[in-house]
Amino acid sequence: MDQVLVRPLLRFAVHEDGSLEVLSPWFPLVAFSTDLLAQADGRRILVRGDEVTVRCANGVATYALGPVDESGLRAGRLLRALA
Repeated sequence: MDQVLVRPLLRFAVHEDGSLEVLSPWFPLVAFSTDLLAQADGRRILVRGDEVTVRCANGVATYALGPVDESGLRAGRLLRALA
């Protein structure tokens, strides 16, 4: 029997002023692409060492990042979230 694991996706809307609105819950485990992390603007998405913080108009969450896997993703474990 084959098993398929589906990673939860964080969903966002981008407002006209460029701010983000989180549309999904802050999942306890997610994956971040290294491309996304490399393009973090320091305002909406901030990377500091092995943590990433996502700031939205309706919430903020910080994830602890794991090492890069073979597909170029870094696992993120939710450290704290504010709605």
